[in-house]
This record gives sequence, C-alpha cells and structure tokens, in this order.
Amino acid sequence: MKTIFVDLGETLVHFKPRYHENIAYALKEIGYNVDERRVFKAVAKILGKHHYPSQEYGGLSAFDFRELFYELNIYPDEQLITRLNSKNLLSGEYELYDDSITFLEEAKGLGFKLVLVSNATRSIYKIVEDLGIKKYFDGIVASCDLNIMKPHPKIFSYAMEIAKSDGIHIGDIYEIDVIGAKRAGLEAILLDRLGFYPEIRENKVSNLLEALELVKEKLRNS
Repeated sequence: MKTIFVDLGETLVHFKPRYHENIAYALKEIGYNVDERRVFKAVAKILGKHHYPSQEYGGLSAFDFRELFYELNIYPDEQLITRLNSKNLLSGEYELYDDSITFLEEAKGLGFKLVLVSNATRSIYKIVEDLGIKKYFDGIVASCDLNIMKPHPKIFSYAMEIAKSDGIHIGDIYEIDVIGAKRAGLEAILLDRLGFYPEIRENKVSNLLEALELVKEKLRNS
C-alpha cells in the first residue's frame, strides 16, 4: 500500500453550503421541509448511479429533481421540477477542513504518494491552488478531464496508473467513493464527518486523522 487516493469535496475541502444542503434549501423554499440526512442519502443514491458527466456541467452530472422527488416519494408538477432543475446548486465558497493539512503532511512524511480523485469541474485546479494544497499531490484525477465519474471503476484505475501502485481511497460518499474504489480493486475508507452512515460499521472514520491511523493499522497488519 504505497498510495493514498483521496476525494476533495467534503473530504479535504468544505464547500459552504454543502451540495446536499443547497438541495435541502431549495426544497424548503417550495414548502418541503425534508430532514437533512434524508436529503443527503437520496442525493448520494442518485449520484451513485451516474457515471458520465454532462457537457453542460463540465465534469459533473446534471442533477434532476425528478429523481430526487421519486426517492423522497414526493410528486410535484412538472413546472416545479423544471424550475428547480434550472437552479445552480454548486457553492462558490470553500475552505479546508481543520484536519486537512495535518493529514496531508503526515501522509507525505510517512512516505505515501497522494493522488486526488474527484468528480469535479475545472475549478478543482483553482481550488487546490487557492488553498495551497496542490504541492502535496503526486497526481490529480478529475472527472472533467476524463469524461467519466466516480463510482465508475475506470477513474480509479486511471488514478492507479498515475500512482504506479494500488493503495486505499478515502472519501465521504459510500455510494460513490467506497463502492467505486472497491469495484476497481482498491481498499476504501468512508469519511463520515456528519454521522449520516450509522449502518456502515467497518472502515469508517469521522475525520482524516482517524483515517490515517486506520491506514497505518492496515499496513502493520498486512
């Protein structure tokens, strides 16, 4: 295990508001006050089905509220769905999580390669520059460049080609990060910062420093 593959959004970088929070706000504006965890789980399930980005969204799939309403058992009229689908749900404000730099520095200090694997638009390159973390990565693998998205295993296979090794992937969405990594033959750690995956009991952590300890434990036991 020579490489740690790591997600960007809500793993290293916090977007304000989070993607699912923007969706929950949009629902609330039209009178649907849905529990945040329920929205997150529905969004994660939907995104886990998408493997190819929309040209319009430059590396991400188009989010269809029709799918969301189906998952939530809500059935509004078509005009409302069309109006919601026209909303920009991506956040332009972002910051590093408090544990991100410590995690990156300790991982590099232990001799690991670090490869970023993200479903992202071209803005990913500006974000890593703005936040001063580009220097830590031995490669950046983004859906906007490959025209393929997690959880498709090819994006992880490409990341392993760049790293010239296998390793372990850390990400915050089970349906995208964990399932995708496992499909490509990688081990995976779920970073559940919000406690939205109580049903997952193995290889789950609440912060990046716990993730690094788990990686080290796996190395000792290998």
